Amino acid sequence: MTARIPTPDAVRYFSARLLPEHVREAATNADRAELYLGCPVSPLSVEDWGDRETVLAQWHRADKTLAATPLRPVTTTEVLS
Repeated sequence: MTARIPTPDAVRYFSARLLPEHVREAATNADRAELYLGCPVSPLSVEDWGDRETVLAQWHRADKTLAATPLRPVTTTEVLS
């Protein structure tokens, strides 16, 4: 994983207002899953591995939603001259 550059809260709130609800939820779930997957897991704990598999499935589901969503809404721009 790469180090994240912190984004100011005002910028995050502004960009979140423009996203559809399901995309906002997917982005939040992906962030939470990345935090959980970054934590060390005991190799002997079956419960921890089960939780990790569940979080990994949630991360994949969120990633699929984010990949299917265009970065910018499709709008035509015309040059008025």
